[in-house]
Amino acid sequence: MITAGANMMTWLALAAEWQRDWARVETAVALTEVIKQHAAGSGIAYLWEQQLLNTPVSSAA
Repeated sequence: MITAGANMMTWLALAAEWQRDWARVETAVALTEVIKQHAAGSGIAYLWEQQLLNTPVSSAA
């Protein structure tokens, strides 16, 4: 696929592309939960960034 010109990406990058804009709150909360549960260090970094930006995060664990 790479030889044919496809750009390889992770599921996390794909999910962020589908989200498009974190202001889309109708899907942001659900995606935040997926990231928290399945993105390991990237999930921790994501939550840290939200804390720095003072962005509300879903309280469900």
